[in-house]
Amino acid sequence: MEKITYGFYDSPLGEMVLGLSDKGLCWLGFMVKGYKGDGLERMRAHLRDVSFIRDDLAVQAMGDAVVQAWESGSVEAVPLDLRGTDFQQRVWQALLKIGRGRRLSYGDVANDIGRAHAARAVGSAVGENPVSLLVPCHRVVRADGSLGNYGWGLALKERILARETE
Repeated sequence: MEKITYGFYDSPLGEMVLGLSDKGLCWLGFMVKGYKGDGLERMRAHLRDVSFIRDDLAVQAMGDAVVQAWESGSVEAVPLDLRGTDFQQRVWQALLKIGRGRRLSYGDVANDIGRAHAARAVGSAVGENPVSLLVPCHRVVRADGSLGNYGWGLALKERILARETE
């Protein structure tokens, strides 16, 4: 059975839970109650048929790398192990191309992946993003420019976007 090392990291945006596989970061969530539970609950639901080993010390270096990558806008330095359907993978890869300080609508992302009429499906894939912050689902907004939803709460989405435009 695959082993996932996880732990908690105190970031400038709040407490995160990080999950690491042998391939890289496979989960990044926040320890706030979202619409599907907190980061730990959602990690356990997303990563099935694995054994979890808690090691807060082991994830500290990855947490530092995550924050540095997010602040610099250069996520390539962090190895990612994104797990999802082919469609979700396409959406998440498109999200990785949204630069710091930019925002796209769900329809824009649908166009970017060649599925112009799939904005709702894109929204679902965005909501299932397993590596929040680095795969910048927070940069996707409604067509009218309003922020829409965020799995970790609208207040956190607002804080993240504000920090990115400073």
